[in-house]
Amino acid sequence: MAGHGEAVETRHRLVKIAFGVAALVCLLIGLFLYLFPDVIGLDPETAELVAIAFLLAGLFDYLVLRFWDRLVRRR
Repeated sequence: MAGHGEAVETRHRLVKIAFGVAALVCLLIGLFLYLFPDVIGLDPETAELVAIAFLLAGLFDYLVLRFWDRLVRRR
């Protein structure tokens, strides 16, 4: 069963990497939308709301990443 434990560890690591990448991408998209709304043709108010949504999504992804071990109890 040692192979099973290693497989579980690998999956946990991959999930953490995925949440980390998602958090970073959301933060970068939110920052881009906030700083350059005219590039994609949004008015500033709409761009600000969409940027805040992306920033919040990135924050929640980070929180899941940070507390992943507590959320998924290891046996």
